[in-house]
Amino acid sequence: MQVLIYDTDRLRLTTVARAVQDLDLNWTAVARMDDIQKRLKKQKFDLMILDSSALKMLERLKKLDPSMPVIVIANPEDDLEYTQLFFTGIDGLLVRPYRPDFFRSIMEKTVNHRKAILGHLKAVASLKQKIKELKALNEIVQAISSSLKPKEILQRIMEKTADLIKAEGWSVLFLDNSKNELVFEAAAGDAGKKLLGIRLKVGQGVAGWVARYGQSIIVPDVSKDPRFYSGVDKKTKFITKSILCVPMKSRNKIIGVVEVVNKVGGEPFTRDDLEIFENFVAHITIALENAAMYKRMEEASLIDDLTQLYNTRFCNQYLDGFLDDRKGSKRLISLIFLDIDFFKLVDDNFGHLVGSETLKRVGDRLAKVVRQGDVVIRYGGDEYIVLLPHTDKKTAQVIAERIRKEINSTPFLAFGNKQFSISVTLGVATSPDDAKTRDGLIGAADKAMYEGKLSGRDKVILA
Repeated sequence: MQVLIYDTDRLRLTTVARAVQDLDLNWTAVARMDDIQKRLKKQKFDLMILDSSALKMLERLKKLDPSMPVIVIANPEDDLEYTQLFFTGIDGLLVRPYRPDFFRSIMEKTVNHRKAILGHLKAVASLKQKIKELKALNEIVQAISSSLKPKEILQRIMEKTADLIKAEGWSVLFLDNSKNELVFEAAAGDAGKKLLGIRLKVGQGVAGWVARYGQSIIVPDVSKDPRFYSGVDKKTKFITKSILCVPMKSRNKIIGVVEVVNKVGGEPFTRDDLEIFENFVAHITIALENAAMYKRMEEASLIDDLTQLYNTRFCNQYLDGFLDDRKGSKRLISLIFLDIDFFKLVDDNFGHLVGSETLKRVGDRLAKVVRQGDVVIRYGGDEYIVLLPHTDKKTAQVIAERIRKEINSTPFLAFGNKQFSISVTLGVATSPDDAKTRDGLIGAADKAMYEGKLSGRDKVILA
């Protein structure tokens, strides 16, 4: 603790300074009244010991730090108004000559009182900081919870996380279970873009250690921690000094880690930083889980339950997106619309279970013969669509003929090892030649397919 001592008498000043030093306290002595205020403005003190000659400016001095205790040393002949003196705010009064043990007793009580005040002030400051952190956390949670897209969530984390813990950089690493590796998926700071895509083995580096053991960790000095892996710094030309790293857990399984590096100002990360950051990461994990669940649900809504091909909803979305992007350009897309000939006879002769199995097998044969990038859709009932992006009508006709032959190539199976064959009729249309809209393109191919039905079935007809 720091003590400021004032007395115009050098001998008395030295005596008090020596007594203060015996109590293991640091002191600064001034012999001129003008210097008291100057010292208080330059330096923080925990206690003042003043000669009574300074009482005239005591009220002014107390305004500089109302919580700082004051001990006054007076002379017997001083005309003091004791009631007014204590109302002014002094914590102890000594009258010369005084006994050393009495001085020590007053000093100890005053020092303990000051420590209690400082502890209270520290607690209040800590509470204010906690409130500030929780407010920032609440804003971050609201921001990330308002999105169901992982990339948007990570972007919002990058924008908001600086309000939570002041650090030079941070990153999110997801676990690739197939390779048992961590992948940098998002990062901020000087080395942010250089980090993206870098992989670490589980167990490699501090992040790898956290992923392996599922425990949060503070590394105050990476140069003294054998777990630190310097390879990432070498690739990014960044200098890591300290790390705070927290695992992302979903249903007790590690899905990744989040780390912050180099607290601004060079201070070490604290347990308070760790506590608030663990809370933060827990919310990140929930937001990402919700986004993943929404994505799975969205994908499921685009898949046909029976054949596991895409459904009508996906077909409409795909065509709308493609045709909107194509506006102003000359990109082509062709569409094959096909229908199983006399499919009702399959249900009538062999039952609906065989009919359903046949629809699945037709889907398998379609997927087998189309090209990579083509899209196979069960449009409804026994109707299918094949989307052929960037494909002219002549090429689409060749693919349609390949599909027709594949469906005819091998008999289908029914119960009791019975076999039956089916055929399909296909219509082909191309945008923008035959139609410029989604419904127009589907309608053109459907009309061509219907013409094939009327003219004998088991054939390919062009719009």
